[in-house]
Amino acid sequence: MRNDFYTMGGSHFWEDVFFYQKWRIQRNCISKKCRLLDNWDIRRHEGSFEDCRKAFVKYISAYEISRQKGHMVIMLHGLGESKNIFKPLWREVLKKKLLAAAVNYPSTQKDLDGHVRQLNFFLNHLEDVQEVSFVTKGIGNLVLRRLFSIESEWQQKLKIGRIVEVAPMNHGSQLLEKFHKNKIISFILGPIMKNAAPKNVQTLPRIPKDIETGIILCPSLLTKITEFLTRTSMPKVTIESEKKSSGAKEVIQMNVPQVNLFKNKELVAHVVNFLTTGHFDGA
Repeated sequence: MRNDFYTMGGSHFWEDVFFYQKWRIQRNCISKKCRLLDNWDIRRHEGSFEDCRKAFVKYISAYEISRQKGHMVIMLHGLGESKNIFKPLWREVLKKKLLAAAVNYPSTQKDLDGHVRQLNFFLNHLEDVQEVSFVTKGIGNLVLRRLFSIESEWQQKLKIGRIVEVAPMNHGSQLLEKFHKNKIISFILGPIMKNAAPKNVQTLPRIPKDIETGIILCPSLLTKITEFLTRTSMPKVTIESEKKSSGAKEVIQMNVPQVNLFKNKELVAHVVNFLTTGHFDGA
């Protein structure tokens, strides 16, 4: 039986557990069944992870998939989003001759530890990559902070480059804490709402100080609208206070009108500059 058909890429129920040259193996967070998607998000195989991995090996020869090597930038989206928000950044990263993997994770379906287990599995099965850097959006930085708090095999085999946090939730979200007891909203946004409460975020270890980290403070348009509608004002974080509390190498602040922050060319340029030079201005 052929399995070839187009998918939507698995925005909310499928988690990426393997990535190679835009091909990915995804696992359904409910059924645990896996599927192999090609670089066009066409399903090529389904079954166990091992079955999909074996199928991919066969496709390497059939489609003459080139071998990847070098430095990969791993991108983690925010709550309720998908890998697609990173398309503008992905293109710019590839221009710098870096590898890029925007990781789908079911942000509304699992708690923080569940996302960490997925990302840990993903990194442990990363092949032909020598160095990894990270770009996070929103709660993606909480996943990364929790990930670095546990020891794992991938940390021994991969060099860690730089980290850029865009609109991070380093201080938690009073909005999510306020509404996590609302059954309807909690059903929609999932268990991570509780993890994002300020008191719970405070218990998470920070990113290790020996990793060069840059932070872009940038409240999204959606956050501003939500604040207005709910009459809830988020605490304002200054560049100085964020740099002091996070230990980041550089912190900048931007106002971006786009709903998807990564459609802002200036923001994308800052991210790429920090990844490649360690400075947002590229100097």
